[in-house]
Amino acid sequence: MRSKLVIYLVLAVVVVAAVIAGVVAVAGAQANNLPNITAGDLLAKMAQQDQKTTSISGDVAWQNTLLGDLSAASSAGFGDAAAKLPLAGNGGGRIWRSSAGVKIESQGTSGGDQVVVANAQAHDLWMYDAAANTAKHVVLTGKPPAGAEPTPLSPPSMATPATIATYLERLAPLAKVEVTGQTTIAGQDVYLLTMTPTATDTALGSVQAAIDGKTFVPLQLQVFAKDVTAPVIQFGFTTVSYDAIPASTFDFTPPAGTKVTTKTMDAAKAMRGHKGHKGDWTGKHAKPTKAQESALQKLLKSAFLSVPAAQKLVRYHVYSPAGYTARPFDMAAVVDKGGPLTAVGKPLMSVLQASGMMGGNAQGTLPKGAATHVTVAPMGPTTVLLYGKGFGTIALAETQTTAALDKQLKALPALVDTATVNGATVRSLTTALGGVYIWQKGDTTLVAGGMVPKADLQAFVSSVQ
Repeated sequence: MRSKLVIYLVLAVVVVAAVIAGVVAVAGAQANNLPNITAGDLLAKMAQQDQKTTSISGDVAWQNTLLGDLSAASSAGFGDAAAKLPLAGNGGGRIWRSSAGVKIESQGTSGGDQVVVANAQAHDLWMYDAAANTAKHVVLTGKPPAGAEPTPLSPPSMATPATIATYLERLAPLAKVEVTGQTTIAGQDVYLLTMTPTATDTALGSVQAAIDGKTFVPLQLQVFAKDVTAPVIQFGFTTVSYDAIPASTFDFTPPAGTKVTTKTMDAAKAMRGHKGHKGDWTGKHAKPTKAQESALQKLLKSAFLSVPAAQKLVRYHVYSPAGYTARPFDMAAVVDKGGPLTAVGKPLMSVLQASGMMGGNAQGTLPKGAATHVTVAPMGPTTVLLYGKGFGTIALAETQTTAALDKQLKALPALVDTATVNGATVRSLTTALGGVYIWQKGDTTLVAGGMVPKADLQAFVSSVQ
């Protein structure tokens, strides 16, 4: 399982990031009658109004040119990739969301309807695939424990313009966020909120969200590659309604002949460990003092390692770029199954818990009695080296090569390119927004990736010795 994650999770980074950041077809910019607003005020209104929008539904459409033609993946034994991954191509559908549930219907250009329905009253979830004629039905039994309901990390009452301005100030070294205009999307007057990276060595040009000027609900989001005028991925509403949605909308009965697989889950067990979790750093709403923040920062920095310090924590050889100056070394980290490790090999989470800066397991810390020293598995933990800053960062992840991992590498789909670099076979997946390179040296498997131009990533990989 771990070997599969090492490969496919990293390969999916570009795709997943793109899907989350997709938009629908670009509407021509035009002047509206909306009042002028700053980015900070707009973000604050979005947070405040989010709790007031009880229902939303409408038609959606998307375009995705990031991966190009998916037929190569289909011919490599992945079935109809376009049908299985409709958001990775072009398509459309419809969405309904209210307190009663969520329903999503989608269809890619190659056909194959997919329906996902979560019914809050029936406490169940349906996932229907028309192409495969199958449906998965998850039934939640029992009741969640008291206090298990999630609490927003940043309540709307705290999302004031001043608070948002502080967030934007902290974000400033990485990206500029501003309202760049107005237009009409899905029949609604919207503000265009644009985030532009400050890094000059990134492949990402900008991300632009269309925000409804009355409800302050995001209706579209556009992602642009650097120096490219058309968005590489698009997803959003083409029609939208905020009218009440009948509860019956979230009832679902699969068509006759559908092969149904049913799984029952106990709500209490599913939510175990969430009781009392308030979502902030201490499990309480109290703001940490400056002394606590300083102590926390000091502990966090203990997981920021040099390459030699990282090498001491793992059994496999840790490689790094030689003579590479385009992006300076930022930091290294070693991540084990218990999370990041400090320079002395202790899981950072357990150190934070022992210091009283984090609560129990609800905060994601290790179970009581868990080891606080390094226990290196045969495959070893994963080392991550970072070079550069912000959106121009290149990450180099390394782990122990195993037979299972080697088998997974050789089974990569045809859309992954193969080349020889410094005598090693390198597999790569590059897009307009960046890419990922995977190869092996000695007993180490390496994965380099980032939202940077292809030539930059190639130069980096070539320098790793």
